[in-house]
Amino acid sequence: MCSNILPECIPGNFKSRKSWFNISAADYLDRGSEDSSLQGKLQSYLKSQREDITEYPYAYLVTAPRFLDYSFNPVSFWYLYNMQMELRAIIVEVNNTFDERRIYFLKGSVSTEKGQEGIPAATTAGKFKDSWIKDFHVSPFNSRKGSYALSAQDPFSTQSGNMGEIDNTITLSSSKAHAKLVARIFSTQPSIDPIALGYWGRLRFIASWWWVGFVTFPRIIKEAGRLFFRKKLHVWFRPEVLEESLGRRATKDEIIIERTFRSFLRSLVESSNLNYSIKYISPIPSSRAEETFMPNSSSHDPIVLRISTPLFYARLAHFPHTSEYLSHEILTADNKNRTFYISHPQPFIQLLDERSTNNIFTHTDPPPKHLSAEEGSFYDRLPWRFLCWLRNHRRRPSSSQQDHTQQQPDNQIDIRQSGGFSPFDHFAMRHESREQAVRYRNVVTRILLGDILAFGHPEVFDAVGYVLRVFFSYLFVVAVKFFWVWALGERERTVRTCYQAEDEAWCENETFYG
Repeated sequence: MCSNILPECIPGNFKSRKSWFNISAADYLDRGSEDSSLQGKLQSYLKSQREDITEYPYAYLVTAPRFLDYSFNPVSFWYLYNMQMELRAIIVEVNNTFDERRIYFLKGSVSTEKGQEGIPAATTAGKFKDSWIKDFHVSPFNSRKGSYALSAQDPFSTQSGNMGEIDNTITLSSSKAHAKLVARIFSTQPSIDPIALGYWGRLRFIASWWWVGFVTFPRIIKEAGRLFFRKKLHVWFRPEVLEESLGRRATKDEIIIERTFRSFLRSLVESSNLNYSIKYISPIPSSRAEETFMPNSSSHDPIVLRISTPLFYARLAHFPHTSEYLSHEILTADNKNRTFYISHPQPFIQLLDERSTNNIFTHTDPPPKHLSAEEGSFYDRLPWRFLCWLRNHRRRPSSSQQDHTQQQPDNQIDIRQSGGFSPFDHFAMRHESREQAVRYRNVVTRILLGDILAFGHPEVFDAVGYVLRVFFSYLFVVAVKFFWVWALGERERTVRTCYQAEDEAWCENETFYG
């Protein structure tokens, strides 16, 4: 559908112009390749699922568009058809209020009728049915356990008699197979073609639907308040996403730390004597979301390191030993707080041995003096020493407060007692550029201060900084006025003048300088 209500479009791509409602490819499927079209992202996703894209030449997306560039879209449905326009698969794209995403690829229940084995039931009955295990946190009033069941009507099926209408029912069942929640998305009126609408029809359409996206999130908060305060339902705290899900978008601080960690990991592999390469998969969309680091010698199968959430980088900055946090999450059996996944844990732990990393990153070429915390001037050393002091005296992140009996290796020196720096810090000081090292230092300091002063929320400093800027701007205006009135020898005088007419009288105040 193309008009001035929806963006101008061409087959396989969306090319936006000025429009009230907009569909952006960046809002769907994987978060990488933000500039790709919907068709390109869909094909990339199908390839990641090891599907033949030629089997699905047609796709129909049911979603909520952006209005004035704002969107909150809890669920989207992709209907995938073969060349004969038979529904073969559905992609269910779920987003929670924490900016996390889970994409389910469903191929439907299989027909058992003679001669139709292996064919989805939707091709014969106009209904698409499937069920799958729940592994994504959506609501704080439900755990991550249980299962979903979908019953979806094929909007292009001629058997149902409701051509073009949407009717999807999702049932959430508990781990004991008891139905807990039934949600239904269905059409209440025939579909509308924006091109066929006149001026007044478009105006009525916009007036009727502009507010829906803006009130979706407030409605969720309202209903959550009713369930919590009135119904007294149990609240499940949000776990970190599993490997198959997409974590939230990264903050500016996490993006800066990721750049240093990527360089750190590359140098670690290239300087190691172990014959292992690492395939690093970052959760931050970029042209290098996946990168393989190769050692100098021949390598075995690569170690796959997949970071599931950008929170990994903020947590990593808390620990004085780089391997302390990484080894902790590798060895723990609790997936609720895990922020990364590794294919070969033991070789990776050996690679992260603290003594070897210290040899690599603290005894090589001398660091530039403008970044050195040991050899630079007092003003160069002070920010780095302050960072070190904060790390040694801050509280640990929540994930490290779990009850684990992991002992510190014998060859690992506790730099919290010696007042030293982590290998991560040493790498930033010695091997990163001046600009990146300063950004890394400032970001880590900000995160550690946030733990101490802002309950683990460094973004509070942005609000405080804004208030301080407004306050100092006010002081500057007052100072300028004072300088104008007093420094130039001028005085402010107020003259009150009264006037009288035949039937009324009034007075006015006038201010003069001089």
